[in-house]
Amino acid sequence: MTKIAKYWHLLESMQFAAINDKKHGDAQYLKESSLANDMQRLSHNIREFRKYIKLPMKDLVRQLIEDLNLKHILGEAVELGETEDLATLYSFYGICMIKEIANNVNFISNAKEDLVAERHKCLFIACVQDIAQWSLQQHLHPNFYKGRPALFSRPHDKKTSFKNLEIYIGGFTHVLFIKPLHIGKSLDEPILQYMAGIFSLLMAFEDKEYVMADQEIINKTACLQRVWLSLPKALYFRNLMLMKNNKILSSSGQKILQRQLLVRLWSPGGFNAVVFALAECKNEEHSLEELISRLIAQPAYSAKAQKSLITQILNFLQSCVDNQELLQYMGVGLLSLRRLYDLNDKNKTFVEGWLQSQLHILIQPSCEKDFAIMDWSNFQSLISFLFQLFCTSTVECLPSNLLTSYLNLILNIFYHVQQYNNVQLLQGHLKALILKCLHNQNAKVLHKLIEALALQRTDFKEWFALNDCIRFDENPLNSQDLRIILTSEGPHLWDPLPALVIILKSSTFNLLSYNIFLILFRLLPKLMKEDEEEKKISESMELLQPEDLQQTILREVNSTYAGRLHIIKALESLVQHQPMKCMINENCSELLRCLADILINFAELNKHLVEINESTLMITLILIREVMQISTSSSDDFQTVLSKPLHNLYEHIDRQSLKYQILSLLHLLQGQNNLNVRYEPLKNQFEEARGLVEAKESYLQVEGIEKLIKLVNCRDAYTVSNGHAVVAMALNTLKSPESYTFLNCVRLFTALVHVMEVEILDLLGDEYIADSSTLDYRLVVGEVILKIGRELGPLCYKYKFILLNCFMNGCRSHLSEFRLSAFSNLAQLCRILTYQVHQYFQELLHLIDYEITSGKYLPAKRAAVLVLSDLLEGMDNLIDYEEMLLPIYRLLKCLAYFKQSDEQIRVHATNGLKSLSEKCTKLLEDITASPLEKEIKILALKDSSKPGLKKHILVMN
Repeated sequence: MTKIAKYWHLLESMQFAAINDKKHGDAQYLKESSLANDMQRLSHNIREFRKYIKLPMKDLVRQLIEDLNLKHILGEAVELGETEDLATLYSFYGICMIKEIANNVNFISNAKEDLVAERHKCLFIACVQDIAQWSLQQHLHPNFYKGRPALFSRPHDKKTSFKNLEIYIGGFTHVLFIKPLHIGKSLDEPILQYMAGIFSLLMAFEDKEYVMADQEIINKTACLQRVWLSLPKALYFRNLMLMKNNKILSSSGQKILQRQLLVRLWSPGGFNAVVFALAECKNEEHSLEELISRLIAQPAYSAKAQKSLITQILNFLQSCVDNQELLQYMGVGLLSLRRLYDLNDKNKTFVEGWLQSQLHILIQPSCEKDFAIMDWSNFQSLISFLFQLFCTSTVECLPSNLLTSYLNLILNIFYHVQQYNNVQLLQGHLKALILKCLHNQNAKVLHKLIEALALQRTDFKEWFALNDCIRFDENPLNSQDLRIILTSEGPHLWDPLPALVIILKSSTFNLLSYNIFLILFRLLPKLMKEDEEEKKISESMELLQPEDLQQTILREVNSTYAGRLHIIKALESLVQHQPMKCMINENCSELLRCLADILINFAELNKHLVEINESTLMITLILIREVMQISTSSSDDFQTVLSKPLHNLYEHIDRQSLKYQILSLLHLLQGQNNLNVRYEPLKNQFEEARGLVEAKESYLQVEGIEKLIKLVNCRDAYTVSNGHAVVAMALNTLKSPESYTFLNCVRLFTALVHVMEVEILDLLGDEYIADSSTLDYRLVVGEVILKIGRELGPLCYKYKFILLNCFMNGCRSHLSEFRLSAFSNLAQLCRILTYQVHQYFQELLHLIDYEITSGKYLPAKRAAVLVLSDLLEGMDNLIDYEEMLLPIYRLLKCLAYFKQSDEQIRVHATNGLKSLSEKCTKLLEDITASPLEKEIKILALKDSSKPGLKKHILVMN
């Protein structure tokens, strides 16, 4: 310690360049001074050195060479020690002192006996800075002092001594790697001079200006490696860039620096280091992204080096996502990655493999059932990372075609998470990924993608899907997060189109939405052809079936009609979107060609279209007329596209409502050039009635309904062709609280049913069983259906499936008032369709028995008994119903003579038995009184006949 103490005293007596303690605290910074003052200061310091270091200079140099293990210059010790140059003397004394202090003071230790005073540490740092300036900086390779701007400076008469430089480098090797001395940027300049000194020796050896053994070359390279491993890598790259910026360096010098740069760049942490290094000393003339991407993306780099850089960049980008402070460097990494990706196919394959490895856990998870697949925070980080890679820029990001194979997977993830409210950021990132992938595809690829999604094809090339057993739900341990588990419940079904429609409607990609709309629309004819080839489900199948057979039916229906249903729902949702309406108005010609193609496909189908295809054709015809009316194109364009398909279609169909629509379109095509003015008298009458119906006053609505009824009854062409609009107005008016209004609306439906029988009954049936509607509205709809049944009379047998199933469905409702209405309507319908309820009889009897035994609402029980009474009332010839009479008789007799039954129930049962008795008496009288007659009856073609059962004369379907 006594030896070290003298050096602390020596430091206190020495003079260094001006130190600004107030501004820089404990860090020491050198200030420029005049040459005279420097020489005076050096002389003073040398005198102080000689007081404490008694060795002659020759012996001092020899001892330094021995301690630094520089045996190859040991013979030059005497010559080196004979110098009289103040800077050289000061450098040798200083190297000796800082080496002794570094070897004998433990700066890293926290022990009390090893603690160094802060003042002594500051003086030591200032001494190191001063000695580096007079030793290392004065003996660099001459090329380092050339060029503009010059990085290093020295007096013009000074010459480089590579032997002295070796001694200086050896001495500083003992000091520069002591980390407690790196206070702020206090040793940045000495480190730069140290590295420049090493490169000076390597350049001199390369240019044969200085001779060194191979071991010395290895030692110098090891010193550079130690700087790379021990000190900040950004500082290393900064120093390399500063030295490499000197264009005057020899070719060998440039080669050495370039090789060193590449070696460090390809090593772990190299990319991060070069980013931070260039960020500190970037040139304002070029952006940081351009500088680094040019340096990184070099075709001359080896394949191994390029893969190393790609891996480093991906790790760097992940760090930027996880650390918000690094987001400013995201563009640097993205542009560098993109340029490396574009260099060759090997890099593209490597990036594709990396992407698959990131998402592989969602495609084929290896965890056990009912356990979390991955941490939710890691999943969010992964999606954010993909968002940054693909969606933050059109130039810097990776090409979106990499996501094409994962489109189904990402859509499925969005389908799962879009129902939760606390993941808006995640949903935004998923939307952006999907839209970017779709938006950048050409028309052909986009059509294939949408078709694969709509039809849920599994044979699409390289199509990765989310594992069927993965489920997203709330995390019971953290209500703010979700969790991803591999459920043991088995695979789940999902439809990608609703999720895609939600994304499109919430975006500003209106043209993309329009193109997808057209693609979905063009898929309809293809589905029609497939439906024609599908195996039809038997219409005569009874409702009560074994459970396994019901599941089979459900699967058949789903496979046959699910695709079309999903597409139609997607089209319906998109066409209601206001920007989509604007796009259709601006691009009518494209939509019109699409509609024409659908008409051509309809004409190519069988002449007898199934009902679902008829409804689709009706929608298509209505759409064509709407497009023609809002379009500003000339009639010649429409006539060229539509005339022939419409004429061909007219010859192949028999439905009158479809013919009305086609004739209306043909009239439009043959009219004036302005498509907005056609058949004004007809149109004016319809529009006048429409305006009255849409008025708020009840009396005006009734007047409008009366006008519409007259137009429908006289088969007005324009009104019939706008039947869909009339139905929409009628449904809306049916919700009116004014009884006079909705009762007249019922009359309108009874008039419409003669024009649009199937459409009206299907629509009203759906409205009647819709649980989302109000009770009052559903009751009114039931009244409308019953009125229509009465209007059609016995001829409504064609729609017995719709009518009976509709009311029997209502009989199962949990709403007591609704069950009452359903049973009452069913009773009146059974009186009309008595001869058509054979195949429904068992279910009908089951519903009545269940209501009587289990129901708690007395009026509904009474209505249920009334069904049997009205059923008997409607029977004409009891022999036709002999299989039904015994169960009805037993039930009515039980109800009529059960004293604890409700009085009204007993009355209904008694009336039923009385009616049955009268009909039996009349039957017996007719048999005994009338002679035998020969009777000819037309049997049903489709109904399954029962042996020995006679049919009613009106069964003609």
